[in-house]
Amino acid sequence: MSAPQTPSGSTPGSPTPGSPGASSPVSYRLRPALGVRMLGMACVWLALAVVLEALRRGVPAIDGTLVVVLEWIFFAVFVIVVALAAWSLLSRRSGLVLSDEGFVNRTNWRRDSVRSARWSEVADVRRSDGDAGAVFVVALADGRRSLIATRLLDAPVGSLEEQLQGRLNTAHGYRPFD
Repeated sequence: MSAPQTPSGSTPGSPTPGSPGASSPVSYRLRPALGVRMLGMACVWLALAVVLEALRRGVPAIDGTLVVVLEWIFFAVFVIVVALAAWSLLSRRSGLVLSDEGFVNRTNWRRDSVRSARWSEVADVRRSDGDAGAVFVVALADGRRSLIATRLLDAPVGSLEEQLQGRLNTAHGYRPFD
């Protein structure tokens, strides 16, 4: 597992003393395993197209326009999934960016989930552990929320939790007891 990328080269697990989590922006990339899984799904779609073509050539009774159209649909889905997998694997785009001003969350595609907000708008950050792994719920003061799916990020959950809590506390002026 690789460490999240930061502009200064520091890891998010080692924030500056006296200010937990508050420093330069931290970027968390999506897990490479997501792109590899997508490539596996693409292979399934290609296999469906190949099997359908073999059946069409071997059984003259099913040699028709509908089968040819299905083959092209399976092949088109294969191409689209391979393109998305390649983009996911080769993209340098971050899944989550935490800065002193706010966050940008690209781990959740739900319409009702907030993509970005300033820390001053955030009321609370809670961790919720479920069957799909840990999810951080970032609650905004106006009632909206952002869900951060940690299973999609290439980062330890504890380090991510420390960063989120530290940046929220710093933005609200809270300091740890020394």
